[in-house]
Amino acid sequence: MKWVIAFSCLLMVAGCSEEPPRDVQALVDAHGCGSCHIMPGIPGATGRTGPPLKEYHRQVYVAGILPNTRETLARFIEDPQAIDPRSAMPDVGVTAEEATVLADYLRSEP
Repeated sequence: MKWVIAFSCLLMVAGCSEEPPRDVQALVDAHGCGSCHIMPGIPGATGRTGPPLKEYHRQVYVAGILPNTRETLARFIEDPQAIDPRSAMPDVGVTAEEATVLADYLRSEP
């Protein structure tokens, strides 16, 4: 758990860089996020099934129904159908800790 907190702080500092932190890239690769989403700055993330995730920190809602907070975004990444049973996003096996890391990255400002 300590590594998640430390890594989250690092993400906030690294949010301005053009390259994602290696751990984020590894999570995106491991869970196939880029096969469905365009994620600028992440090599191979060119999918067009889901919405593009550029400037996600500007989005008002997660899944079109909940306020875009760190917590709701992490919950959606971890278990999309728990937030919206009709969501096309599959459960890809992201843990709560991994979901928090990804949510922090997506919500960080460039």
